[in-house]
Amino acid sequence: MAPATISWDEVADRLAPARSYWLVTISPSGAPHAVPVWGAVVDGALHCYTSQDTVKARHLTRDPRVTIHLESAEHVVVVDGTFDTLGPPADHPDVVRALDRKYPDPADAVYLPSHDPTVDVLYRLVPLRARLWDLSDFDGSQQRWHA
Repeated sequence: MAPATISWDEVADRLAPARSYWLVTISPSGAPHAVPVWGAVVDGALHCYTSQDTVKARHLTRDPRVTIHLESAEHVVVVDGTFDTLGPPADHPDVVRALDRKYPDPADAVYLPSHDPTVDVLYRLVPLRARLWDLSDFDGSQQRWHA
């Protein structure tokens, strides 16, 4: 049985509530590099941020291809695409506000663009394809989305 087709809005709805995401970038040698990141879905697009001096930012400058995966191996969402570099988070106050709402714990604030001056680059995911399933019904729950 072929996987069911799902809309991008349904994929974004599954991404939105996650606290953290696994981001996979490509190193200069071609090796994958996986790190956890925070992000928020705004206007149907996942936005993530970092400092330009991080390994992931250096990888994205060279090659914007990414894979994003939810933390869960029980309720799986994997998205392949590219990251558009949007520039400083301060230039996108709607995304900064969405991040502040999503991570309201005062202990989280030090890691958010609204409070951390080292965060100087914001990215928007441009999805190409997504795969989704629930482990409890692997065969029956598989879904796909393609751009």
